[in-house]
Amino acid sequence: MTPVALILNPVARAAARARRDVAAACAAAGLDPPEVWTTTVAEPGGPQAREAVRRGCARVVVAGGDGTVREVAGALGEETVLGVVPCGTANLAARSLGLPTRSPAAAARLAVTAEGRPVDLGRVRVCRRDGSTASLSFLVVVGVGHDAETLAGLSSAAKSRLGWMAYVTPGLRRLGHAGRPVRLRLDDDAAREESAWSVLAVNGGRLPLGAQLVPGARMDDGMLHVAVVQPRRRGDWARIAATGLGARRAEHPALRYRGGRSLLVELEPPGPVQVDGDVLPEAVSARIEILPASLRVARAGDLAGPRRIWG
Repeated sequence: MTPVALILNPVARAAARARRDVAAACAAAGLDPPEVWTTTVAEPGGPQAREAVRRGCARVVVAGGDGTVREVAGALGEETVLGVVPCGTANLAARSLGLPTRSPAAAARLAVTAEGRPVDLGRVRVCRRDGSTASLSFLVVVGVGHDAETLAGLSSAAKSRLGWMAYVTPGLRRLGHAGRPVRLRLDDDAAREESAWSVLAVNGGRLPLGAQLVPGARMDDGMLHVAVVQPRRRGDWARIAATGLGARRAEHPALRYRGGRSLLVELEPPGPVQVDGDVLPEAVSARIEILPASLRVARAGDLAGPRRIWG
């Protein structure tokens, strides 16, 4: 019987409990104890995942936050099932996948035993001011503008102490800030100049309290959902919040949606880009694409929400 690999971020919240829960889930399913691999700053999950697959593990379980999940997911192919036990601050990937975020034991059981169902995976290539590049995978969102600026200013201590609420106050402080110039090109359309508070390229995007980055977006719909956040006055934020909570669906000049397979964002002046919560500074461009059904994730059933292509 092929072993289960557990890739564990040892500094993540509830990491020790996640390790026990995954071991218990393997025992209950009649499986051998999991092979445990711990992440490091130098090797945050991808190398461990590739080595586990090389050794014959057909199921790789990751216990950590969105950054660790992103690293492991990007290293797997369609033949390996990914299980997720959320142990991070926001756990946006787990929320978007419909996984338990308040019961590590339930998440561990699903991660070890549930069927692997196809989901989309995103890729982004970021070019920096100094000419260097970085290529990363993502499951949830790539953000440019004040979204990325907010994350860049967060401390690890605040996230550890406050959980997902650590994102709220810094974000509120930026609501009155002006947008920044960006140049957007979706698929083969002509490039468009924008002055946006934030540009979000979304694969999933379920937030705490049931909010969504793009209402109707699913991680298995084969689409890259692009949200351009462009408030003109403070009152526009009420409309934006209502849309995220599902109370409104119609577009508004403050919040516009488009859908496609790839997006090129060019920044002048350079600024940060966030990829599932990890921030890359001094970016001059980000080329983002969606790879439909390129990952199999252990989950109980269909993803919630209607299939919808935004135009």
